[in-house]
Amino acid sequence: MTAMTHLKFLLLLLWVGVTESAVLDLHKRIFKGYDCENTKHLYHVKITAANRTHISRCGGSLIHREWVLTAAHCWIDQPGWTMSAYVGIHPGPGSMVTIRDHQIFQDQSRKHDIMLLKISPASIRTDLVQLPDCKIPPKIGNEIKIAGLGGYLVDLQNIALPDEPPHLKCARMHVVNCGLNRTPCNSPALWPNGNTMCYEQAGVDTCPGDSGGGVMFNNMIYGVHVGSGKCVCSRSAVSLKVCSYIGWINHYITPNNGK
Repeated sequence: MTAMTHLKFLLLLLWVGVTESAVLDLHKRIFKGYDCENTKHLYHVKITAANRTHISRCGGSLIHREWVLTAAHCWIDQPGWTMSAYVGIHPGPGSMVTIRDHQIFQDQSRKHDIMLLKISPASIRTDLVQLPDCKIPPKIGNEIKIAGLGGYLVDLQNIALPDEPPHLKCARMHVVNCGLNRTPCNSPALWPNGNTMCYEQAGVDTCPGDSGGGVMFNNMIYGVHVGSGKCVCSRSAVSLKVCSYIGWINHYITPNNGK
């Protein structure tokens, strides 16, 4: 990546939040991706938080008929805000479901940036994403795939793009070393060292709206996307490893505990 390209990315991808009135969003969206195949990523869920003047968007993955896996920072728990989820959005048309409960992983007094949403009615027509085989996680250099809804404010040629395209966008990136002391930008939730998986690709990135989406390897979800590297405190895109939380996830989605 050239210095000029990196500078353009940095200016475009500052972690600030997108609202419909203010052209800036707190979450991340695919940049320089491609239209996802109509037969893939059917588990993708759109999550919105809205009040009278603003809306913020995230992604999520349907891992159970009643449970969606996403990022904790997508939840806005403030007066006047309403959280909604939409299943079956890809290839569409999709339908709105009610969020009945939300669970955020907490370690002692700190919340991690991973969340489960319980939805109603249970989704019976949307494919579920397969949980990971934690014995064979992706390694450095392996290709992963991420999907998200949303365009970009401008592209590398400064051409304006739609805020939310009609088709789910996909991108292929490669796993890289996260390094130490990864800290979230403008997020109250934790990204613990050892629980993160990072990825990047020249000319490809995420941007506001992709947060919470699944990071796929071998057709299984290994990560929950939480942030892009093109903000002031990081470089590559970041996810939390699903395998680091698989016990917590199974506690809620197994038949005895998840209903």
